[in-house]
Amino acid sequence: MAYEPKLDQREPQPVLSVRDKVSFAELSDKLGQFVGEVFGYLQQQGVQPAGPPFTRYHGFEGDKIDFEAGLPTPERLPGSGRIQPGELPGGPVVSAVHMGAYDSLPQAGEALDAWLAENGREAAGPNWEFYWVAPGHNADPSSWKTEVFKPVR
Repeated sequence: MAYEPKLDQREPQPVLSVRDKVSFAELSDKLGQFVGEVFGYLQQQGVQPAGPPFTRYHGFEGDKIDFEAGLPTPERLPGSGRIQPGELPGGPVVSAVHMGAYDSLPQAGEALDAWLAENGREAAGPNWEFYWVAPGHNADPSSWKTEVFKPVR
């Protein structure tokens, strides 16, 4: 897939999320579990999410991924238990849209890394992804739409 990285300015986005270290094999199941927990908590609070589910990858340690998944919120809200408040950073970001199955999703991150190198920029934190169309919306992987973000300086 050809990617068209785009540089934008974003406002900080409050979120609620669950963060844990998981194996790559657990990633898909944990994403659904974490987002489900956050969504249930938001429903209990009478609050609608302010956007699609997201994940953020904080690092890799051996066969484990330091992984966060949750939902954007309209304002900063208190957490509960392992559901914690946080923020997706504001400032300059480069992003790319990935259409299709997740097995080729790393190519979008590689396209963003190439854009950084070509434009003399550096990453300013971990990537995150928004899942605009996901398996829960449509079983056809060709319809899945994921937007990948990388904060830059």
